[in-house]
Amino acid sequence: MNTRKIFAAAAGFALALGLSAPASALVLVAGDLKITINSYNASTVNYGNTAGVKCTTVATCNSVSKIKKAPKAIGGEDTWGIFSVQSISRVSNGSLIYTAGQNGEYLTGMFGGIQDTYVEVDGIMSPSTLALGTGGWLNMYLNNQNYNASYGPGGRMGPEGYKGITNIGGELALSANFGSGVLGGYSDYTYLSSFANNSISGSAQAYLDVTGGLWKDLFDTNSQRDPNGGAHDLFMKVTYGQTGASRGAGWTVDVSGDVMGEVAGEAPEPGSLALLGLGLAGLGALRRRRA
Repeated sequence: MNTRKIFAAAAGFALALGLSAPASALVLVAGDLKITINSYNASTVNYGNTAGVKCTTVATCNSVSKIKKAPKAIGGEDTWGIFSVQSISRVSNGSLIYTAGQNGEYLTGMFGGIQDTYVEVDGIMSPSTLALGTGGWLNMYLNNQNYNASYGPGGRMGPEGYKGITNIGGELALSANFGSGVLGGYSDYTYLSSFANNSISGSAQAYLDVTGGLWKDLFDTNSQRDPNGGAHDLFMKVTYGQTGASRGAGWTVDVSGDVMGEVAGEAPEPGSLALLGLGLAGLGALRRRRA
């Protein structure tokens, strides 16, 4: 299997955000956007350096003798992690719409549930591993603080919880499932990752299908086409490597990349909606007093 052809087949993308009136911090508006993310991943590695296909199903991949399973993995998953949105920009003109901490707001989240389903090792002098996964989910929250990766994998709190992300009262901005079809000619896989065995540095990509959250209707556009012709809402591509920061905290790798797509319509950000609710409640109380 030729990994160069796989990555060359990645579909195009676009996303979009805009600024609201002065009273509003962040408003999604129709257009082209790029969401830049930082992430820390816990992943299964060490399938060995001998060239060849290592496994072709979830069960056989779990049984490979040399693998080092992802720390704190739940339910047989092989990849999970946390992420923070660093910035949001408009693709068409390069304008910056949002940066982490703007107006005291942070977009942080967690993903998981990806299971290695096909793994192949290639090369002799510098072996590399191609891992194709199935399954996967992602949740992004609007919080009043950034993530803290120093908790490491030990910060996980159940299947979809992480300390400082899901337990601090934030609002679910977006939830999504990893969509199948990331590899041309093979419709089942949802996640494609390729890395050098001697450094655990590489890249990955996936398509996302929006399932819920405050911004569901805005991002649920089916604007991204995978190599097999399937329609998805978002396209994610990242690069990663094992550094002192990730190794010291117990993560497998730290990650940077972006998520792109199309936004339909517009709506005020959750903070503005909350303020509107308080205003309406006050108006109702005032009317009752006058009555």
